[in-house]
Amino acid sequence: TGEASSATGVNGAQDDDTAPGSGAVYVFARGGAAWTQQAYLKASNAETGDVFGASVSIDEDFLAVGASGEDSSAAGWGGVESDNGAPESGAAYLFERSGGAWAQASYIKAANTGASDAFGARLALSATTLVVGAAGEDSSATGVDGDGASDAAAGSGACYSARW
Repeated sequence: TGEASSATGVNGAQDDDTAPGSGAVYVFARGGAAWTQQAYLKASNAETGDVFGASVSIDEDFLAVGASGEDSSAAGWGGVESDNGAPESGAAYLFERSGGAWAQASYIKAANTGASDAFGARLALSATTLVVGAAGEDSSATGVDGDGASDAAAGSGACYSARW
């Protein structure tokens, strides 16, 4: 999470240290008795303090990565990544491996993105289901599918799930 390259995407320049705390994920694959680096993954919108790699989960050819410090105010799947209107709201990224090569498949935000939510601080991936935690989310909703717009319970946290 402290990795500092400003590279974006897959297999960019690992030695560029102009974005402290942007984070990275290194994927290793085993061939026989040896492990080798298969990919160097960065967010498509890597910036200082994004903490990409705060959490990771892999299932077969899919890899989910949390970036709890990411700042976009986008909501849902595939929003505008460059809008930094919600500091430390967090994001999740879904990567897919095909023929041994990794590519970013999705950029994911909470449906009710808010500053300091830390969406992506924890996540889990299984088959076609992704669950993402937002430790700093402020809704006072309870149970499943409550009113996420209510910010009456500072830092109460939330969990989001999606299927594709």
